[in-house]
Amino acid sequence: MQDKQRTILVTGASRGIGAAICYELTNHGHQVVGLSRSGSLNTQRQLSNSEDSPELTMYSLDLEDLSSIEPRIKEIVATHAIDALICCAGQGRFGSLEEFSSDQIQQLIGVNLLSNVLLCRYLLPALKSRERSDIVFIGSENALAGGRYGAVYSASKAGLRGFAQSLQYECSASNCHVGIINPGMTRTTFFENLSFQPGEEASHAIDPETVAACVLQLLSAPDNSVINEINLNPLKKVVKKRTKQ
Repeated sequence: MQDKQRTILVTGASRGIGAAICYELTNHGHQVVGLSRSGSLNTQRQLSNSEDSPELTMYSLDLEDLSSIEPRIKEIVATHAIDALICCAGQGRFGSLEEFSSDQIQQLIGVNLLSNVLLCRYLLPALKSRERSDIVFIGSENALAGGRYGAVYSASKAGLRGFAQSLQYECSASNCHVGIINPGMTRTTFFENLSFQPGEEASHAIDPETVAACVLQLLSAPDNSVINEINLNPLKKVVKKRTKQ
């Protein structure tokens, strides 16, 4: 599949891991349709310098509004022949359970889990109609083991991991490959509103480009095999306190 140009829908495309994935995909000749709340790419990096490189088309979608997902997907499918979905959008909120309001719990699980379930639900008919299609979820190391002050976040990511595992069984007959990547601490703006962040050394955090390279690996798997899961961690796990801005 690595030699064939594909049309790939990427959520959370405006920054961080999502933006890195958009650049990696376009620089390898794929057409990318990006979804983000702003509907724009919030980064200074440039796409491929090649004049023949496919352009990135951005759409706005607030995944907190679950009712807005279906009409937006219908609009995109009517315009673009999507044959892969990369689910990057997510939120991070940490603290003891008593610190969460019921609205905050619903919001976090809604964005990190339910929005991905609905995106797949509405896009699956189109994906299954393709000769080959892929769904890749960006999960978290917190899906593998719950951590202190991460009960709600871990629950949302563990749910996403279970969803990905089950969905692969549903989709295999249609040559739709489903996999999940679980990164540890990655050096992005994810931490800008949190009270902690990775250490300063390069070995203390993953680069978003490393996650993007793993996405390409999943998309390039042969038709007769699937890469179900990739777990990524920094060489050294160093966490430091951060003052919220």
